[in-house]
Amino acid sequence: MRTFNIPKLERVIKHYKLKSKRQVDGHILFCMSQKTLKDAIEVASKSIDENGKIHFHQRRVEKPELISFSERVSLLENEIASCEKFDEIYDLVHSVGNQYITELTIYDTAQRIGAFRNIHPDKIYLQSGTRTGAENLLGNLGDKKYLTLEDLPSPFHRSEFTMADVEDILYQYKDEFKYCVK
Repeated sequence: MRTFNIPKLERVIKHYKLKSKRQVDGHILFCMSQKTLKDAIEVASKSIDENGKIHFHQRRVEKPELISFSERVSLLENEIASCEKFDEIYDLVHSVGNQYITELTIYDTAQRIGAFRNIHPDKIYLQSGTRTGAENLLGNLGDKKYLTLEDLPSPFHRSEFTMADVEDILYQYKDEFKYCVK
């Protein structure tokens, strides 16, 4: 079992709180502003904002792949409309991914659609840099797809943090977490 340097973790958390002011991603806001679920699914899965600009997370995904992905996600509109939990939205979006659609694209798409529906993650999904940060802190996570707050050390157990905040902290401070383990 790992022993954590709690004072260092507290400093990371304090730095995040001072620096962050947690502004909502413009792509999420644009998705939330759509009039219909169909429109929200389209802008979410194409990863576009009001200017048609693709989110920097999806910069390496070819535009034709995002369009094809969007068409596949759009076919799930009725199923997405009946979802009550973020996991359900995530699983549906994941089911139509392919080798060109990254874990991060799947998560971001589900998060945008979830925001439109006012359904938010209740777990910390491990994708990309978030996985790196979690593994630097906790060790090898194998094929785990998500963590809960209980999996993390006590400085993360703060009521003011959403799961998206914790995911963001794990990503932003991924390199620092190597030094938070004794």
